[in-house]
Formats: sequence, structure tokens, C-alpha cells
Amino acid sequence: MASRLRLASVTSSKRSAPARYGGALLIAGCAIALRLSFHWLLGDEAPFILYFPAVVAGAWFGGLDGGLVVTTACSAFVWYFTFTPHRSFSPPPLHSTVQLGTFVASSVMCSLLAENLHRARRLAARSAERLRIAQDHSLDGFVTLWAVRDAPGSIVDFRWEYVNPAAARMLERASESLLGKGILHTLPGDSTKHDVFERCARVVETGEPVDFELPWGEADSRRWFRIMIVKLHDGIAVHFSDITRRKRAEAERAALFASERSARSQAEEANRLKDEFLATVSHELRTPLNAILGWSHLLQANGAAAQAAEQRARGLAAIERNARSQARLIEDILDVSRIISGKVRLERQLVDLDTVIGSAVESLRPAADAKGVALELAVAARGARVVGDATRLQQVCWNLVSNAVKFTPAGGVVGVSIAQRGVDLHLEVSDTGQGIRPEFLPFVFDRFSQADSSTTRRHGGLGLGLAIVRHLVELHGGSVSARSEGEGKGATFEVALPVAVPAQLERQGLVQARDGADVARASPGALERRLDGLRVLVVDDEADAGEIAGAMLRELGVEPRVARSAEEALRALVEFRPDILVSDLGMPLEDGFSLMHKVRALPPDAGGGIPAVAVTAYARSEDRQRALAAGFQAYLAKPISAADLADVVSNLAVQLPSGPARWRPLAP
Repeated sequence: MASRLRLASVTSSKRSAPARYGGALLIAGCAIALRLSFHWLLGDEAPFILYFPAVVAGAWFGGLDGGLVVTTACSAFVWYFTFTPHRSFSPPPLHSTVQLGTFVASSVMCSLLAENLHRARRLAARSAERLRIAQDHSLDGFVTLWAVRDAPGSIVDFRWEYVNPAAARMLERASESLLGKGILHTLPGDSTKHDVFERCARVVETGEPVDFELPWGEADSRRWFRIMIVKLHDGIAVHFSDITRRKRAEAERAALFASERSARSQAEEANRLKDEFLATVSHELRTPLNAILGWSHLLQANGAAAQAAEQRARGLAAIERNARSQARLIEDILDVSRIISGKVRLERQLVDLDTVIGSAVESLRPAADAKGVALELAVAARGARVVGDATRLQQVCWNLVSNAVKFTPAGGVVGVSIAQRGVDLHLEVSDTGQGIRPEFLPFVFDRFSQADSSTTRRHGGLGLGLAIVRHLVELHGGSVSARSEGEGKGATFEVALPVAVPAQLERQGLVQARDGADVARASPGALERRLDGLRVLVVDDEADAGEIAGAMLRELGVEPRVARSAEEALRALVEFRPDILVSDLGMPLEDGFSLMHKVRALPPDAGGGIPAVAVTAYARSEDRQRALAAGFQAYLAKPISAADLADVVSNLAVQLPSGPARWRPLAP
């Protein structure tokens, strides 16, 4: 196609004036000579019959000028030699004048048509040349294809007719290797060429242009093209551009949009869960607080003599029960905080799992009996041990079993079983309770997730217990799963833990854990240990906290003294001369850390070496480490129990170098 356009441009270019006029005169002379040759046959009849083709040839060769030259020459020859009077330009007869006028008019019109045709061809040639230059320098691909048909007339292939340089680059083929060949044998790749061929054939048959986007190549090196196909005679013109960068940008934008939408959805869900959690925390903390304050008011409203012993005992039991419930809620919140911050640490030992689980089950049996729920324990793997933290494993079992008891109505059964399957120990807790809805089952181990978080729910809790279970089990290298056939059909929770190899683990320094962790501490009245004669200085800015600590110590035979500030505590070190210091860390003006720095700066005989216990409501691991680094020998997290306080004070009392401090002389 390009070669034909260039040829048309050359042949239709305007010739020089001498060439046009000379050619026109030559054509006129040839026509006159030919007419003279046939004079014997034609005579004077039809004088212009051979001159019309000459005018056409002159106009085609020289345009308007050439046609007019031929017309003038032939008209003058006929007028001078053929019309009467012969050899004269005198006016001829009327019929001859009409013939001459008709010939001249027809010749002029023919010359004008030829000139317009020449002008149109020159414009077409210039347009084709400009188009060729534009296509050759275009950044987009442009090709023309000619349809190849079989005998019945069906299109069986397309032949490359023109390929611009950009198209050759995109197709990764040289233009010379494509021209004149069929596209079915030259298109790269087999996956898309038949689709492209069908679209091209449809354009030729229907005449309707198409515009589509097409992926090309393998996934790792895929490119995208936008292709526009229009019909061109019995072929097509195809314009295509590489839109790979745009498609990748669109994919990135779509991914970013999806990510942003997912993040927004997660943020909205987290915000909703936060609101629900805060409402639940408020409810769960206020409920036991209401019972504590209510019973405290009733016990103080009337005189002790007027109160029935049974009511007093019931009130004290309710206060203790609700206080323990609050403490457990706070511990769950702290555990979740440690989980989120990655601060949960395990004291790994060889643990008899059946003993640990048995202790947890027995601690919950009174609660199950009180509700009318049968609690059954089946151990099929006695003596099997795992590597882990006995206290945390007992917490896992306690959470699962207490959860099962809570959601099982009276008359139901909660079953706990331990069995070894392969290299894992499986703890299974099943119940005949209300079960779990299928749509909630995938989220049962998520933090703050509850199947019913409405104000009309029948069961309390923060929705943290199962999340803590999952995290603790995963820290032990195990897995936990839940299954349920639906509401009203009970639920089963299964924990899988890897079995320990005792010989190998003992070589690594691991020892056997105690027979289960302590589930419930003894009450103050049950303590058998006495610390008569020991003096303990309690420092706490809260009067009630200091008073209760002093009361606990008196039950042990200790002589306590309570200071309300760090300044008062420093004076008491000189006046009271305590054996042990128990100090709160969070105090106004001067906290427990500052107090300890001042105490450790004193001489040993002035109290600088006194054993000290840190007490705080902050229960993070970094708080414990900071307290020990400041000079405290022990650490207790609020709320403290009499048993914990007794253990710590007893251990420090044993380490006193030479008896109670009040028996030692003051420094001179």
C-alpha cells in the first residue's frame, strides 16, 4: 500500500509548462495527421470525430492548459481547412458554426473535469504521504490487513499489507518478516490469535468497527493492548496501543481501594466491638460492685447485735464472691493486654497434664453442682506429660470448663476427657448446653466476640476467655478448635498439645512441675504459719488499702504500722524500726520508687538494707522488673490476698540476718 501511494504521488505531480504545452501540441498534431489520413474515407463529414479523444488525452496529460491547447489547435485546423470558405477564417455556415461551438464547449468541460481530477489526485497523494509519515513516527501500532478467502468466499486468513515501526516493535517482529504473510502463522502466542482472527473477520463481514482490550503473553510478562479495528475495502485497518502501564495502575488502585475498604471495614468493626466491649466492661464491673456496696451498706446499717448470724455470713460470702469475680475480670483484661503486647511469658516445665486438668475440674465442681450440672472427667492417658506452664495450662482448662458450665442449663452434662492420639495429647471439653450458631463459629476465639452482646443476654462475661485460651495454647505449640451442630445442640472444644519426651527434656534442664497449680488460695483463718514478734511497715496513700494490709498481718501475729506517704515512712524507719517494708508504688508527690531509692541510700543499720515488698495495681511484666531493679525483693499485684502476703513476708523473714530489727542496736 505504501509503494502505491508513493507511485500515485509521483505520477500525479504537476508537470512543467513546456512539457504540458509541448505534449498538448504533439497530441493535437497526431490527431490532425490521423484525420488527414482518413479524409478519403470520412470526407468533410464529422470533422471533429477524431479530435475528441485528442482533447481528452491532452487534458489528462496537461490538465486544463493541455486540453485548451489541443482544443484551440484542432478547432483552428477544422475552421481553416474544413469549413467553407476553405483556407479562410471567415464566418462559416450556421451548421458548421454550431458544430464548432459544440466541440469547443465539450472540450472545455472535459479539460475542466481532467484538471479537477488531477487536483484531487494530488491532494489524495499529499494526504496519503502525510498519513504514512504520521504512522511511521507514531508511538501506537498501525497495520492494514487484506482478507484471504477460499473458493466459497469465506475468510480463511488475513495478509499483512502495511506494518508501521511501532507495531513491529510491539509485535517483536521485523516488518519485512510480516508483510505478505498470513496472520495465523505470524501472530506470537497461540492463546489469543484465534480470538483476534475471529474479531477481524467479523469486522469485514459486518462492517461494524470494534474496540476492545486484550491481554497478551504469560502472567509474569503479560502486556495489555487496546485494539481498534475498522473495515477497509476487503480488509481491515488495525490501530492498537500498549496500555500495560495504565492497567497496572488500575490494578494497583483497585488493590489500594480494596485494602482501604477492608481497613475501613475493620476499623468500623473494631470501633463497634470497642463500644460493645466498653459497655460490657461497665456492666460486668458494676454488677459485682453493686452487690459489694449493697451488702456493705446492709451490714453497717444495723448494729452487730441486731444482725442475724446467717445474714451476716451470707453478706460476707456475697462480698467475697463478687470481689473475686471483679478480680478475675481484671485479670482477663490484663492477660489480653499482655497478649496484644507480646508480653506473655511461660515458665516451662514437665507437666502431668492429667493432674493439672484434674485440679482445675475439681475446683469447678462445686459451682457445677450448685447449678445442677453434672461434671464428668475421663482420663485415658495417665502419666502423659507436656512441656509448658502448669498455671497457664490450668487456666486454659478452667476457662473452657467454666464456659461450658455457664452455658449448660440445669440437668445438663459437661464432659472433660484427656486422650493421646499419635504425638499429641487431646483435651476435650463438651457440653449439652445452648451450642453455637454456625455463622458465629469462625469468630468464637476472637477477642471481645460474643454470640449475644445485647442488654438482654442471659450470660455475663467480657468475651475474652476463649481468646486467652487460643493464645495460651498456641504459645504451648498446640492448637484449639470448636465445633457445634447449632443452637441447642451443645458444643465441643478440643485442645491438642504435643507430648513431651521426658529423657530429652530433662537433659535440657527441665524438671517436673508440682502436682497442679494452686487454683484457690486459703483464707486468712486457715493459715497455720505465725510470725509473732515481727514488725512490718506498710506504706500506702489509700487508707483502706493500708488498713486491710495491716489487718491481714495482725492475723499472722505481726505488729504492723501504716504510713500514708514516703516522708512518713522515712520517719517510721527510725521510730518504729521495722523488719520488713511493704510499700505501694503509685503514690502522689513521691512514689514507691523514689522512697526505695532513699531507703537504699541509708546505712544498713539505719534501715538501708531492710527487705522490701512492692505492691501495685499495675500488673505488667515491665512494672515487676522495674520494681525489682529499684531494690525491692518481692512484688505483689493488687488485689492481694492474705495468703500471698503471708508467703512473701514469711520468705523475707526467714532471710533476716540476726532476728527482728528492734532487737538490734541503733548506729551511734
